[in-house]
Amino acid sequence: MMRFPTSGGSCSNYLEDKVLHIIGTAGHVDHGKTALIEALTGINADRLPEEKKRGMTIDLGFAYFEGSDGETVGVIDVPGHERFIRNMVAGAWSLSCAVLVVAGTEGWMQQSEDHARVLEAMGIEHIICAVTKTDLVEQDLLEYVIELTKENLLRIFGKEVAIIPVSPVTGAGIDKLRNSILDLLRTLPEKRSRGSGFIHIDRVFTIKGSGTVITGSLAGGKLSEGDAVTILPDGITARIRGIQSYYSSIQTADPVSRVACNLQGLKKEQISRGCIAAKNPEDFQTGREFIVQWKPLDQDRKIKNHMELEFASGTGHHTGTIHFLRTDGLARIVVNERVSVSWLAPCLFIRQGGHHILGKGCFVWPGKTDRQLRIRLSSILEKYPVPDSIREEPVLRFLLNKWYTCSSKTEIKAIKRFVSAEKLKIRSIGSTLVLEEFLSEEAENLTRMCSKPGGIKKAEYLQSGDFTSEIRRYLIDRGITTYRIAQKDQILISPEQLGDDFGLSPLGKKILKKLDALENRGLQLKEITEPGAKTELRNLVRIEKAVVLEGDIFFSKDRFNALTRRILDGLSAGSVFSIPEAKEKTGLTRRYMIPLLNKMEEKGMVKREGDCRIVC
Repeated sequence: MMRFPTSGGSCSNYLEDKVLHIIGTAGHVDHGKTALIEALTGINADRLPEEKKRGMTIDLGFAYFEGSDGETVGVIDVPGHERFIRNMVAGAWSLSCAVLVVAGTEGWMQQSEDHARVLEAMGIEHIICAVTKTDLVEQDLLEYVIELTKENLLRIFGKEVAIIPVSPVTGAGIDKLRNSILDLLRTLPEKRSRGSGFIHIDRVFTIKGSGTVITGSLAGGKLSEGDAVTILPDGITARIRGIQSYYSSIQTADPVSRVACNLQGLKKEQISRGCIAAKNPEDFQTGREFIVQWKPLDQDRKIKNHMELEFASGTGHHTGTIHFLRTDGLARIVVNERVSVSWLAPCLFIRQGGHHILGKGCFVWPGKTDRQLRIRLSSILEKYPVPDSIREEPVLRFLLNKWYTCSSKTEIKAIKRFVSAEKLKIRSIGSTLVLEEFLSEEAENLTRMCSKPGGIKKAEYLQSGDFTSEIRRYLIDRGITTYRIAQKDQILISPEQLGDDFGLSPLGKKILKKLDALENRGLQLKEITEPGAKTELRNLVRIEKAVVLEGDIFFSKDRFNALTRRILDGLSAGSVFSIPEAKEKTGLTRRYMIPLLNKMEEKGMVKREGDCRIVC
């Protein structure tokens, strides 16, 4: 049977319908995190032989305990040594609550500072501080340590943090700490229990007879036996053969919980820590370039423009280069390998090859961006900071384009919440939400296009531009209703051009009159020497007053229709006629006859068979 990769007994009271949470410890090396977890759970989370030998946590360790209501609380033990800061970050992303451990014998230390900053940067709002080893320190010194710790916590988190003195050796304070954790967790909303299930993978191994197993913290939604998951960023698919959580084999796992999934169809070599197993891969963006919002954690540890650094997100860390944008606090990250991230996922910047945390950030835009797009993004994000104002991806895309076609009620609600808070005016056009400001701008553009001599073809307008034909149809209807534009046949035109000449210029009128006067031939472009003749002829074609044939031969629309009627007179579908017969009916020479028949074929009026034509 597949075993969850920690030590301990079975979880007999595991309830799938309980709200689940994961907490984690953080703090300086040798301040007693692992001993504290063992006192809370009865499980020694140091799983590696090297950790047992050295007496310090090197990689992530896992345990759990149960509350009085049977709820299961997962516990992640993270390494405290500065060399393993990346492992600490990998364990922090899924935490509902963190217990920051400070030894009463030593007080606040460098890794206390670093780990507290990591927790704040990762957006973990709920912190409890455990001052350990109280059995080894005098009361006066303990009170001094607690007072200094309180000041540091207030400085970093901007609020008071509960501090509980404990001794894993004597058991003093352990029950109070456990109950404080449970009381806090019961007040938290089920915000991680919606959407599609995903796991940021922190371990991969094989079990003889079972195959590849991944472990991680399940978030987002449920995962069940038989579900297909996609391993990102490579897009490899696999099926879940079995699931265990806290030593129990289960059919369905709920977020947020520690799980081990046996995957069918994958080799261990195809997965590594930092990959994501996602039920719905579309919840993540994959690429090598991202726009991030960032902030330095310490003025002494500066991030420089075009600097090479490491960034950590989820359980992975990657190398790349940061390029500042024109707006302070925004940058473009170019990563050395493809990575997958979720919208507004937090990330940390680490000095390349070192262990110093340089800054924090979140992902606000995926993919390559040109200079113009970066300027527009900078302008929007400067006005509406992330995540202060824009908390959902559809909102930013709506602001970027000034319209957004919603695919769900959730997206509609997100945008409407935002525009209501910012007092912006929007209009619903079908499933698309549009800023009224944008509609006014585009209405002006349409009016200008229609005011040009000859106006614009309706089909041409509907198929142009960067926004939907749904919006364009609305603009046409709005323009016609308000008498700013008019429609004649399939031409959109300004009302003042509604005369028979469509507001043509004197040269346009002259050319049209000449086309109408021609009897047995068309007009070639080279026959008109006046400047602007080519533009006027194209206008005549656009407003369907003229027809252009091969070789820049033009007929008036009325003349073309009259000629085709003559050719088809007395013929029915399937009838065959020759070129000489068509010439006799029209009086055209072969020079004009062949282009005319080809245009008729293009319009589906006839089809060619050798030197003859068949009526369609």
